[in-house]
Amino acid sequence: MLTTQSLRDYALNVVQVDKIGVANIERFDAAPPDMDPRNIMPKARSVVVFLKRIIRGTCRGVDEGTHWSSYHVYSYAGLSAMLGTAKDKLLRFIEQNGYDATPLSAIGTSREFGPTAPPAAPGLPPREVVVQHRIAGTLAGLGEIGWSKVFLTKEFGPRQRLGIILTDAELEPDPIETGALCDRCKRCVVECPGGAIDRDRSVSIDVEGHHIEWNDLDLGKCKLTHFGLNKLSGPFFAKRFPGVRMAVGEQEVTWLEAWDLGWAMFPTMPALSALSASPVAACGARGCIIGCMKHLEAEGAVENTFSTRPIFSDGRPWRLSEEPGHRFEDHKGFTWNPDAPEAEEPARDEPRNDEGWY
Repeated sequence: MLTTQSLRDYALNVVQVDKIGVANIERFDAAPPDMDPRNIMPKARSVVVFLKRIIRGTCRGVDEGTHWSSYHVYSYAGLSAMLGTAKDKLLRFIEQNGYDATPLSAIGTSREFGPTAPPAAPGLPPREVVVQHRIAGTLAGLGEIGWSKVFLTKEFGPRQRLGIILTDAELEPDPIETGALCDRCKRCVVECPGGAIDRDRSVSIDVEGHHIEWNDLDLGKCKLTHFGLNKLSGPFFAKRFPGVRMAVGEQEVTWLEAWDLGWAMFPTMPALSALSASPVAACGARGCIIGCMKHLEAEGAVENTFSTRPIFSDGRPWRLSEEPGHRFEDHKGFTWNPDAPEAEEPARDEPRNDEGWY
């Protein structure tokens, strides 16, 4: 017989996820139609959410400004692949116990993609229904959404990625726990290089007496930075387009516009395209994960502790210049190459005429 405990034992001991929780479907009663799990699986009775930790050391190279690949290769794209493998094993376990199981993807997470399109047929819900992973994680009792909108757990702070499975098995739900981790220090606001995290505006929901609130994130600025177009937080765009002044904090773009621009620019930046066939997490989550992690560790709020001191790294986060790397005077609108020798005037035997021409 499938129970929450038997599923948890299998997930932790065999699949080796780091944490797993269950939400009963009634906790999603107030969800809008394009975020309601029942519009994906009408007879769903439980929402199973699990996570794998982001290895702390993979953030080191981004924090030091010297090595970007370990965060993306291992703790972003690589970790997403590991979640997929874990999800497959959990799906098979649920099926073997006689229940249906539907996997959800973390890829489609924007309401700008499918939900604005018409439904597949009259009377049906919107296409591309998306269950918000962080809300689901909160309702499954794994942790809480921090002010930055990043998901926090008492075990790892902001260091994890989530996976979701819907099932028609009626499992015992885990209790919701909120208000224990994020103390609204707003360090994420200060340290986000894209200026994407608002200090005051927020979005909130209320479920079973819990007020769940996070900042009204500027998804456009977040995505521009995430895709490596922020000159303050990565050298790749600046190296490829040194004369472009891309002040991300001044942009007024939607998530989809930023997504499209990122996909257009990504292939032109060799260092990033060498890491992946698709745009990478070039920002390294400098404010929302690394800044938050440092604060929670300093406060002793995270169970996964380390013997090294100071805690990870201290001091203000580094920033590059977002000003152009060359000026009009350097190139007059023609080709600019800082390594090229200075051009010399060609030798001429004949004198210039009055207009300066030979």
